[in-house]
Amino acid sequence: MECCQVESLKLQERLLNQVISTKVPVTIFTTNGVKMQGLVTAYDAYTISLQGQGDGRQNILFKSAISTIVPLKPVSLK
Repeated sequence: MECCQVESLKLQERLLNQVISTKVPVTIFTTNGVKMQGLVTAYDAYTISLQGQGDGRQNILFKSAISTIVPLKPVSLK
């Protein structure tokens, strides 16, 4: 794995760990333009579990289908 890919994984893990531990809601945009909002409850190498706001539905998203993750409040990535 190249250096930039390793650093990208670390950044990804830091962001996901922070939004899980602080329960900061996120907006996720998929590669086909679907907007989803909720709380990230878990993740692994290939998927993210998102609990929907309002209805509480659990969604499993493949990371390869995600374009952007936007926390609704600033989170520390240190």
